Amino acid sequence: MIFCVEDDAAIREIETYTLQATGYEAKGLEDGGALWNALETEALPELILLDVMLPGEDGVSLLRRLKDSARTKDIPVIMATARGMEYDKIQSLDLGADDYLVKPFGMMEMVARVRAVLRRCGTERN
Repeated sequence: MIFCVEDDAAIREIETYTLQATGYEAKGLEDGGALWNALETEALPELILLDVMLPGEDGVSLLRRLKDSARTKDIPVIMATARGMEYDKIQSLDLGADDYLVKPFGMMEMVARVRAVLRRCGTERN
């Protein structure tokens, strides 16, 4: 399962649809609260696609919390955001993000990056 944390419903829907169409299980979550609820009530995901600019707690703060928790620190995270400045990328990568997508991005690029991260983490499916 891949969790797509994105506050824009249209983007969230296309991300999950594309992942499902390419053979992955995917679930869309609208904010950090929904992410933490899913992490507490469901099996841990293979990967989290995490928007940086979210209502309430932002994606960078969520990433920091994910990587600080013994239970979730090993879940690969790809940041996805319109914030494409070098500082933003470096901050997320230094906090433990596995990759960084700058919006707008193509859906097939997203799938390729998901595959690459899962391959590096040893959880890629054949």
